[in-house]
Amino acid sequence: MQENSFFVEGERFLIRERKKEKGKKTQFYLIRLQPFQYVSSLFPTGEEESYTFDYEQKLYRLERKEHSVTLKFV
Repeated sequence: MQENSFFVEGERFLIRERKKEKGKKTQFYLIRLQPFQYVSSLFPTGEEESYTFDYEQKLYRLERKEHSVTLKFV
């Protein structure tokens, strides 16, 4: 993981923080780079640095650690 970015199967993803929280939008969201695509909001699970998100109609759990990201199919 580098500057909140990570690779999955050769695709680079980036965790971004919203500048302003509006309505029900979460603080963090996920994008895919090249080609650029908004993926999903990251929904806190209640555990530190742990989120769920949906991508291509599948639900995932993302866990951030100091130097790594773990993705699990839920």
